[in-house]
Amino acid sequence: MAYPDPYIEYRTTLSRIPLLVLAGEEKFIEIAPGTSFGSNHNTTRLCLKAIEEVFKTGKIEKVLDFGCGSGILAISAAVLGAGSVLAIDIDPIAVEEAIKNVERNGVSAKVGVLRASLEAVKERYDLVMANIVTDELLRMAEGIKMVMDENGVLVVSGISELKKEKAISGFKEAGFDLVREFTGDGWVAIWFKLSSRMNRDFVGVA
Repeated sequence: MAYPDPYIEYRTTLSRIPLLVLAGEEKFIEIAPGTSFGSNHNTTRLCLKAIEEVFKTGKIEKVLDFGCGSGILAISAAVLGAGSVLAIDIDPIAVEEAIKNVERNGVSAKVGVLRASLEAVKERYDLVMANIVTDELLRMAEGIKMVMDENGVLVVSGISELKKEKAISGFKEAGFDLVREFTGDGWVAIWFKLSSRMNRDFVGVA
């Protein structure tokens, strides 16, 4: 079975996306029409389901969304309770659209959007999110570790079920432990945490 490229998405209408916040109420965010990825694809829906569950742990303050596309995940993290969110993308069109969507949803005080690569990030985060293709995720696994707090978690998608085992195996080899999978319609979002071995490596690191 062939799966469409998760990067391809053209939004011709306004999207309203529901989120379940910690209080149990439903809130909606809005993503304007545009060409940057992120609102209607199954990988996005799975990521949203995953981060809703992550925020139930009550330990998330600083969030990084890299390859942010439309900004949907960054905006959702802010609505779900993050104190601050950094959204980055190397595509100038995505950055422009993400900024507009952040403003549209009234979360500019929490969400910063920059045109930047992962390598430019110098701080550490409680939650790192990325909805990009499997091979790119695995290529950046070492860089992801460098921007995670020792107790931080990672949510990734853009992974087809055909590549799920490759993704899990690759991240385990890189020093991550699997927490939970979210699957639907041939796609997977995966919640990881740094392994206990990796946590020991943080001892003495400023």
